[in-house]
Amino acid sequence: MEEGPEPQEFLEHVEHSLHEKHEEHGEQHEEGGSDAKKKHMRSAITAAILAVFAALGSLLSGHAANEAILLQTKASDQWTYFQAKSTKGHLYEVNKTLVEALIQSKGSSTAVAPLAELTKSIDAKMKGYEKEKSQIEEKATELEKESAHKFAAHQMYSFAVACFQICIVIASVSILVDSPVLFKSSVGGGILGAALLVLGYVK
Repeated sequence: MEEGPEPQEFLEHVEHSLHEKHEEHGEQHEEGGSDAKKKHMRSAITAAILAVFAALGSLLSGHAANEAILLQTKASDQWTYFQAKSTKGHLYEVNKTLVEALIQSKGSSTAVAPLAELTKSIDAKMKGYEKEKSQIEEKATELEKESAHKFAAHQMYSFAVACFQICIVIASVSILVDSPVLFKSSVGGGILGAALLVLGYVK
């Protein structure tokens, strides 16, 4: 069985390889130092721009979420108001039933006329409540739709922010490893994030 190199020889070999690599890197740095600096600067600027867009997306996302919650609260208030009107309408309906029962029990006596007028008044009140309920229901439904719309925008903004944050990391790594592929990936991801921002705004 062939033996490996002695520890001292191995260390000398590693040091020699590292020295050659360092000299080679130094020569390449002198030759292409300007290009490398430009690439690093380009990646750094890209990361900074992505950070600005991420901050913008975060603000838009927070604002959309707050709007969604506020609109949903208003919709809930409208539904509560709707329920109150329904309760009052039911009370008038019960009263009408009682008055009609009184009319039937009195037959053709003189007391029937006032009760009939009372029935007409109750009918008018019930129709008014039904009309109000319809308007309240329409408003509550519209507020719920607006809330859902804002929440959908919030989700789009959140996806955009996540995309920008990932691309910032990729752009930073591209500086360390000097990889054009990673740099292009960060730019492509940034464009996707910007598209998500626009989609969230127009959604």
